[in-house]
Amino acid sequence: MRYLRPGPLGSTLLKVLFLGLLDAGAVYFSVLLAWEGSWAALVLVVAGAAGVTYLALSQRAYPLRYLAPGLFFLVLMVVIPVAYNVYISFTNYSTGHILTKDQVIKVLTDKEYQPSPPIRYHFYGFGTEEALYGVLILIDSEPLFLRPDGELEPLTEHEVVDVDGDGVADKVDGYPRLGTRELLAHYQVLQGLRVPWKGGWLRLASLTQFGYFLPRYRYDPERDAIVDQRTGKVYFAGPDRFVAEDGEGLDPGWPRWVGLANYLRFIRDPLYHGAFGRVFLWNVEWAVLTVVLSFALGLALAVLLNDRKLKLRKLYRSLLIVPYALPAFISVLIWKGFFNTEVGLFNQLLGSHFGIRVPWLTDVFWARFSLILTNVWLTYPYMMLVSLGALQSIPGELYEAAAIDGASPWRRFTRITFPLLMISIAPLLIGSFAFTFNNFTIIWLMTQGNPVVKIGGRAGGTDILLSYAYKLAFQGARGNEYAMAAALGVIIFLIVALISGISFLRTRALEEVSRGL
Repeated sequence: MRYLRPGPLGSTLLKVLFLGLLDAGAVYFSVLLAWEGSWAALVLVVAGAAGVTYLALSQRAYPLRYLAPGLFFLVLMVVIPVAYNVYISFTNYSTGHILTKDQVIKVLTDKEYQPSPPIRYHFYGFGTEEALYGVLILIDSEPLFLRPDGELEPLTEHEVVDVDGDGVADKVDGYPRLGTRELLAHYQVLQGLRVPWKGGWLRLASLTQFGYFLPRYRYDPERDAIVDQRTGKVYFAGPDRFVAEDGEGLDPGWPRWVGLANYLRFIRDPLYHGAFGRVFLWNVEWAVLTVVLSFALGLALAVLLNDRKLKLRKLYRSLLIVPYALPAFISVLIWKGFFNTEVGLFNQLLGSHFGIRVPWLTDVFWARFSLILTNVWLTYPYMMLVSLGALQSIPGELYEAAAIDGASPWRRFTRITFPLLMISIAPLLIGSFAFTFNNFTIIWLMTQGNPVVKIGGRAGGTDILLSYAYKLAFQGARGNEYAMAAALGVIIFLIVALISGISFLRTRALEEVSRGL
C-alpha cells in the first residue's frame, strides 16, 4: 500500500490523534460487542474503522475521501435497512415472535402465581408523606421490617412503640404509622418491593396486604424445557416456542427462519392474495393515472406559456406554481376538507345548486377519484416546470423548417415537440411514477386507505401496497405482522425496480428518434 506523504507537522499530528482515538474506540466497542455476541455490529465497527484508517493513510484511496461521506450514508440509510428488511421477510418476526430465546425464558420464569388458597399478610407503613421509612409485615411467626431499598430486617433491631396498647405498632424508630392516604403517596415505592420468602416472594397485593407468590415456570436446561410448577406440565423447546406433548404452546416465542413462507402466503392464503391483487391493481392505476394526467396538464400549460404572443406570461407562471410551493401535507388536508361529505365545500356547492351530495371519501370509486384529483393538483406544476425547461432546448430552426413545409401546429407538436421533449422528460416521468407508486403520505392523510371494502379485511379501498404493508406491520388484527410487511416491502421494491428498468430501456428508442432529426 502506498502511503500519503507527510504534510505539515500540525496536520499530521492532528490526523494521527484522530486515527488513534478512532481505532482505540473501535477496539473498545469491539470487545464489548464480542462479549455480548453482537457479531454483525462487530463486523460493521471493525470494517468502518479499518476503512477510515485506509482512506486517511493510503495515497491510492485519496480520491475516495470525497465519496466516503456519501457512501457512508448510502450504506447506513439504504443498504443496511434494505438488507435487514430482506432478512426479516424470511423469518416469522411478528407479535409473539420478537424476543430472543433467552429473553423468552426470562419472561416466562418471571411469571408468578398465588397458591390456593391465597396467602396474605397485613402490613403497616411508617414514615412521612415525603419519605417512606419502612414497612412492617405482620407474619405470624416472625414480623419483619422492610426498608424501601428492599433490605429485610428483624423487627427486634428497631424501636417499636405501641401508644394505645392495641398490639399494633404506632411508631418505629420515632416514625409514625401512615394512614391509607399517606400510603398512596408512596404507592410506586411499595409496588416495587419484592421480598424473597420460602421459595417465592412477598409483594404488594393491596393497600393493606402483601401477598405470597410462587414462580409459575421453571427452566430445565438439561431438557431444554419449561416446567409449569402449578400443573407439572412440561413444555419442550420447539422451532419457535416451547410446546407441550399435547401441542399446547407458550407465548411469547422467538423468531425463526421460514424461507419463502411469507411470500407464498400472498399467493396461497385467501386472507392475503385477494387483498394483494386488488391493492396492486389500484396501485398501478393510481400511479399511471396520476403521472399521465399531471404530465398532460403540465405539458399543455407549458406549451401555452411558451408562446411569446401570450400576455402576462410571467404572472401566469407565478400563479400556476402555487400548488408546488405549498407543503404537500397542508394542501392534502385542505383538499380533505373540501371533500368532507357533510360540510365540505364541494358538497355545499353541489347541494345548493343541483341538490346532490357525493360520497367523496366514503365510496371506493369517489375516494379514488378524489385522491387522483388531489395528486394531479399537487404534481402538475412540477410537470409544467420541467416541460418548460425542456421546450427551451428544442432548436427553433426545426419549427421554421416545418412551417416552410406546410406542417400544421398539431403535426409540428407530434413530430417535433413531443419526441424531442420525451428524450429529456422520460427519465423524470419514470422517477415520478416510482415516487407516486409509493406515495404513502397522500393516501394516509386523505383516507388512511379507507373506505372499508370487506369487514375484517386488512386492506381498504384506497390502500396502495405501501399503506397495506404499514397496516400489516402496525395495525394488524392479529398483531403486528412485521415479517409479512417486510416481504411486501421486498415485493414493492422488485416491482418498482422492474418497471423502472424496463422504462429506462425503452427511452433508448427516443434517443434514436433524436438522432434522426
